[in-house]
Amino acid sequence: MNKIKILDESISNIIAAGEVVENPASMIKELIENSLDANSSSIKINVTNKGRNVKIIDNGNGMSKTDLFLSIERHATSKIISKEDIYNLKSYGFRGEALASIASVSKMSIASKNIDSITGHQIYVNAGKIIKDKEVVKNQGTEIEIKELFFNTPARLKFLRTKNTEYNKIKHVVLTQALANYNVSFQLSLDNKIVLKTSGKGFENCITELFSFNILKNLKKFKYGYYGTMDILRSTKDYIFTYINKRYVKSKIIETAIIDAYYTKLMKGKYPFAIIYFDINPKEIDVNVHPSKKIIKFSNDNTVYNDIKSELKKTLWENESDSMPSLNIENNNIKPTKYFNNEKITTTPTQIFNNFELNKQNYQEIKKIDSIYKIKEEKNSFVENINIQSNNNFQNFNKISQKKVVNDNIMEYKINRLKNIKILGQLNNMYILVERNETLEIYDQHIVHERILYEELKEKYYNKKISKQNLLTPISIEVSEIEKEKVIQNLDIFNDFGFEIEDFGENEIIIRTVPTFNFRKSVKETFFNIIKEMMSKKETDIRENIIISMSCKNAIKAGEKLEIEEISILLNKLYLYGKFTCPHGRPIILKIPFLELDKKFGRK
Repeated sequence: MNKIKILDESISNIIAAGEVVENPASMIKELIENSLDANSSSIKINVTNKGRNVKIIDNGNGMSKTDLFLSIERHATSKIISKEDIYNLKSYGFRGEALASIASVSKMSIASKNIDSITGHQIYVNAGKIIKDKEVVKNQGTEIEIKELFFNTPARLKFLRTKNTEYNKIKHVVLTQALANYNVSFQLSLDNKIVLKTSGKGFENCITELFSFNILKNLKKFKYGYYGTMDILRSTKDYIFTYINKRYVKSKIIETAIIDAYYTKLMKGKYPFAIIYFDINPKEIDVNVHPSKKIIKFSNDNTVYNDIKSELKKTLWENESDSMPSLNIENNNIKPTKYFNNEKITTTPTQIFNNFELNKQNYQEIKKIDSIYKIKEEKNSFVENINIQSNNNFQNFNKISQKKVVNDNIMEYKINRLKNIKILGQLNNMYILVERNETLEIYDQHIVHERILYEELKEKYYNKKISKQNLLTPISIEVSEIEKEKVIQNLDIFNDFGFEIEDFGENEIIIRTVPTFNFRKSVKETFFNIIKEMMSKKETDIRENIIISMSCKNAIKAGEKLEIEEISILLNKLYLYGKFTCPHGRPIILKIPFLELDKKFGRK
């Protein structure tokens, strides 16, 4: 007796529905994409009963009576005709499965009218079978109503989550579609209450309507979309919105490129706000990897990664000097959007001036010191300075760093930003206190100096101005076999930084020369930290590890007392470079407006 049989069409439709219609949110995504493919400029969605009942109305092209009947048949589509069309897709849908799959697991009605028809037509479908049809009077477009989703698949019904969970998934779907199609008006109602609405009047209005004006003003444009400033960092990757040819996708390649572009700017556990619109030849991607079409494959991952990372990194560095982080408490009025649980940005001082020590020249206006740009010669116990001429051409690491970091115009601009500053002193020998423009500014002295050293060392390296000094007694360092292998592989790079290193037998290396650098920590300790950075960050450029390690380990530490003159030099140099995070991404400045202090003390 033969055991293999062809499944009944109703059973195969239910199986297909399990892939295409995972939950109410995935169903709504399919319906929205159909409306967009029909050139709709207005899409309205109403959801009730935990997502099991949905009505979606659009003003798109609509369907003729014949097309309406065909629309619920599997693999009936207007998007592709030939095999070649699959690899040249310009539409959202193409399989002809969505309506057939939805119809097979729900009670559905579809009413539609196209421009050529005098009247519209409506069909009623129960579990994939048309049970009734009639003519209707309606405007051009399509109206689809789904009731009792999964009524005939109780197992699938059991997997639905709570109402809030299902509704949040639906909000996310509509929001991501609205971001991609900001010239289309969207309206989402949950239990007959409007929770999301866009006007379809362009990107800026869309961002304000979906999030807030604060988000809009902190978004900057670059070649492949928009990136957020440091003021709107998030605690998850959920705010990296990626669109490939206007299709919302989750792409680890692109997410990694975005995060890597922010390297040295992001604190651990913080992620940027970004909206990426990446257009690519449809032949270079495969959107048919997964039924949801959320996952795609690129023919060349490395090209996509490098293009996005390099463009964003270049733009970030070009614009950083003009954007100082604003941590104003009085501006913390970003309301959590109705559509996402946004983290409210708050900065509240937990202590007021504990251990506050006034310097003798307290409340002194900051001085422009002519000699501050002429760094004092570093004096140490080394002999014989030798200038290094690097022969290596490093094209993959921070190309813009090869340019001169500052020019005369930028220098003048930075100095102008220091007007009206009054240095108050130090707090706990850890923070620099400054008064400016009716605001108390608190600077972390270690991070200030670390950023300055980082910029100086990077500038010297790329301008080939690092000199090295011979040691009277070479330094011997014990390393593991893996660490030694890593160091030996990068001897040329270490040499370009002034470290002349030799293999000295099993698990040992010696350092014969070091860079002309004011090592506040021992050379040995600094070098151990470089090795630690190298081993812990596999994909990071070794040069960046060296620069960060040397800067961090040799910067002024918390607990060191500074004179007004030293503070003045630090602040001038900080504003000269215009970078306001440490290389690890921690903020340098906290700003507390006097108005906020007045409120705290009940004055206003």
